[in-house]
Amino acid sequence: MPLNPKSSKSKTRSVRPPNPPWVALKNGKGKRAALSFYYSDSRSKIPVREVSHKNDPKGDPNLETRTFGLFSTCDKRMRTTMVVQGITLHFFCTNRKDMRILTGYYQIGWYYKIPGTVNDYALAAEKARFVSPGFPLHDLPPYLYGFPIDKRFRTFKYINGKTANLLLQLLNATLDSTSKYLSEIKRLEKLSLEKDGYLYRGKYPKGFSWKVALRPMKLKP
Repeated sequence: MPLNPKSSKSKTRSVRPPNPPWVALKNGKGKRAALSFYYSDSRSKIPVREVSHKNDPKGDPNLETRTFGLFSTCDKRMRTTMVVQGITLHFFCTNRKDMRILTGYYQIGWYYKIPGTVNDYALAAEKARFVSPGFPLHDLPPYLYGFPIDKRFRTFKYINGKTANLLLQLLNATLDSTSKYLSEIKRLEKLSLEKDGYLYRGKYPKGFSWKVALRPMKLKP
């Protein structure tokens, strides 16, 4: 009996971790964590990344895939250090109403070295948790036993393990709004599509997913 042509179709390879070519990130015993800044969308009450900017929409933090550095070039030096030193906690903050606020974290589980680059890695989280409206950084030093988390920095900085554990406890004890972030990202994408006729300046016309991750990972289907 001849094969059914429909049954012989091959499926697109899955590059979602823990599948190869992702590599498990060995934990560096929690000695340090990373804190990075991202631009948030002024059209949203939820502090999601800046989606609706016509000329410079952001791809990170990419909650759709729970990755960082896969769909952007943000903080390359920090990502490299995280891989080399085994830093598995990545906290995020953004600017709202002229003040920086803590919004969430990634628990990094895997990394991927981008082909054709020198020590450029994408990171993927095994867990993500974001809250809303977030915690003003200037309110946190007393809770952090004086650690100056609110001291100004440009794009990222490192924090010690004790401080990281306190931030982790704070965020884990707060209502998880990650699903609201994802819904809000989709809403903003729809607005951009209606207004500008494209998403992410045409690079990713259908938004972000593991299906389109083959492109930045420089892999064939």
